[in-house]
Amino acid sequence: MVKAILGMLIMLLASLPASAQLSSGYVYVFGGPVVVPKSAYTRWNGDFVHVGGGGEGHLTDRFALGGEIGVLKPVTNQYALTTALASVTPAFHFIRRDSKRKFDPFVDGGLSLLGGKGGAFMIHYGGGMNYWLRRRIGLRFEFRHHIWSVESGEAVHMVGFRVGMVFGTS
Repeated sequence: MVKAILGMLIMLLASLPASAQLSSGYVYVFGGPVVVPKSAYTRWNGDFVHVGGGGEGHLTDRFALGGEIGVLKPVTNQYALTTALASVTPAFHFIRRDSKRKFDPFVDGGLSLLGGKGGAFMIHYGGGMNYWLRRRIGLRFEFRHHIWSVESGEAVHMVGFRVGMVFGTS
């Protein structure tokens, strides 16, 4: 499963800069804690670590379209399984992409797919900031909230904070 996830991540990252419709963009890697608060869907309760990578291409000066794939690894719940999480994420950047500012705050939201036997389609929203150390290298800080519904109709929430590196492609 890890080889398949790494293969999909490599294809995603390789295809992003090659897209003729996207004028500029970046790729990133991330990791961070994720918490699933108490719910009736006890199989997913607990703390997880989310690691992965993705990319984003600018459609306009402020709007972008991104995608990512990662792995959720349980930390506190011995019954939860390590599983894949893939997302498609439109984003809005508050600073124009041609700005010389180091801070690049953004908000995003979109659709995600949780892999494995307990797989589910989810919606997510969040926001964060890229801090550019140099022209093409920066740090990424992001909050993300995933929500999905289980068989009982209950909403399950997955809340995480991610830190990573970002690499500009143009």
